[in-house]
Amino acid sequence: MAIVNYIEKHLKTFTVKQHKHLFWEIIYVTEGKGVFTFETGENLPYQKGQIVCIPPNLYHFNSSSSGFKNIHLTLESWNPNVNRPILIQAGGYSKDLYTLMELAYKYFHLSSQQSELLLSLTHSIVACLDFLINAPPISKISQTIQEAIINNYTDCDFSLDSVYASIPYSKEYVRKIFIKEHGMSPLTYLMEKRIDCAKQLLLRRNNNDSNYSIKEIAEMCGFSDPLYFSRYFKKITGVAPKEYKLTILENNKISSP
Repeated sequence: MAIVNYIEKHLKTFTVKQHKHLFWEIIYVTEGKGVFTFETGENLPYQKGQIVCIPPNLYHFNSSSSGFKNIHLTLESWNPNVNRPILIQAGGYSKDLYTLMELAYKYFHLSSQQSELLLSLTHSIVACLDFLINAPPISKISQTIQEAIINNYTDCDFSLDSVYASIPYSKEYVRKIFIKEHGMSPLTYLMEKRIDCAKQLLLRRNNNDSNYSIKEIAEMCGFSDPLYFSRYFKKITGVAPKEYKLTILENNKISSP
């Protein structure tokens, strides 16, 4: 199990002398820019919002002509599938790691390093790092659309046009980028999220705590018109919403030994 054995912040700093760590060092740059120089001769420029991951036992120093700020930690027993310095670009998903590191910083200094909460945060930090390192790179355009959909797909008043308007490129160009990187249009991605949500609610329907009507389920999944919801749901799944749970139960019964 990975352990955060050290976590600190650099306030405005210009140079960190050459040093190395026994474990992976993870650095989130909160202000400024600079360059890491490694004993191998490699230089790694960085800037605000980026994440630098440095392998164990690799001498390095950090310099900046204008100064930088960061939050940094070392991770014991983390073994990613790379053994070189990693630069993770700034973007929506990297901000999630920053949030986790801030929480880890708080509870590292409030309580024991082995506290249950800190260990849970460490697990989340490792999972986030693994995702950021291994996920296929996507553009800032796709990230913006994807996050907007994830955050708003249950809102009946949510409009993709408002997202398109917030991006300084034509709607068609934005759609093409998203389709290239996700294999589907933003609208299809939005509707898939809504239908997946409906499936989960329908499977819970008629439980003591989840006796929702079809109209309520439609609204909870972002459909303002329950009739349109029912038609679209049947088009995608092949069955009407009222029949969905029974169909799943019957299929599971058939596939059981």
